[in-house]
Amino acid sequence: MNDQILDRIRSPGPKKILACDGGGIRGLISVEVLAKIEAILRERQPPEKRAGFVLADWFDYFAGTSTGAVIATCLALGMSMERIRTFYLESGEEMFDTAGLLRRLHYKYDDDKLSLKLKAEIGTETTLGSDALRTLLTIVMRNATTDSPWPLSNNPGAFYNQRTRPDGRVRENCNLVPL
Repeated sequence: MNDQILDRIRSPGPKKILACDGGGIRGLISVEVLAKIEAILRERQPPEKRAGFVLADWFDYFAGTSTGAVIATCLALGMSMERIRTFYLESGEEMFDTAGLLRRLHYKYDDDKLSLKLKAEIGTETTLGSDALRTLLTIVMRNATTDSPWPLSNNPGAFYNQRTRPDGRVRENCNLVPL
């Protein structure tokens, strides 16, 4: 975990959290709303900070589920909304290709295509412990075995993220993109 994140979470005062909902390709609606928010916040910045301003400069924590987790991850990595929009427009149809009829009993989308696109965009070596992350991040996945939510976070204060837990188990970094 980089010092920038640790400084942010240790600083006094309230934290700004953005949570992104799922919905497949409909995530483009969230992308457009967030692009407008980014543009408004950029205009409020001093002139010398406007050019490189991204939402990771404003929010301390991003969270999301499904396509919202994809958006939250991109935001936490410091991507601009323009880059995220381009990613969705160029890759969305392929990423969110509906799984075949029999496969839909287990999942809605063909995860192989989605995984390949995400690996290409954020890298295969990017983990929740990556220094590339500029903010805290929580992604909520679905545990296919139990059909229950499975939240993963880079919050160093979270019980299961402590390097050495009271039960003696050591946490390993989790890849942000399924291998």
